[in-house]
Amino acid sequence: MGTVHAALDPDGRRVAVKVVHPAQAGDEEFRARFKREVELSRRVTGPCLVPLLAADPSAADPWLATPYVPGPTLGEHLAAHGPLSGAPLYALAAGSAAALAAVHAAGVVHRDVKPGNVILAPTGRGWWTSASPMPWTAPPSPGPA
Repeated sequence: MGTVHAALDPDGRRVAVKVVHPAQAGDEEFRARFKREVELSRRVTGPCLVPLLAADPSAADPWLATPYVPGPTLGEHLAAHGPLSGAPLYALAAGSAAALAAVHAAGVVHRDVKPGNVILAPTGRGWWTSASPMPWTAPPSPGPA
């Protein structure tokens, strides 16, 4: 999707700013999907979800900003240390269930559930994010009965 930059917000908090690659920024179809993702991301809040702080999908170089969450992804942890067990596993499972319930309660579907999109914070909490370009989608409308 683009490049992630570490930055500080006006209050000095660490944030992650994702800037879309120039090739994609010039693609109108991509820009429309990115704008839709930003709109859906604003609806999605809840436990263990990295919130959207700000975004400008109409900028020459579209971008979005989230709080910075330190820690490896679940995928990185699994590759280096193997599977979780005991309390860390149960905490991740409970947090993941709460995160996905909040996503679905907002009427949104997370289309990119995978270990690379879960950050294991030093507090032991897992945070759901998305490193993919378009993780959110509205569920399909029910067909005629």
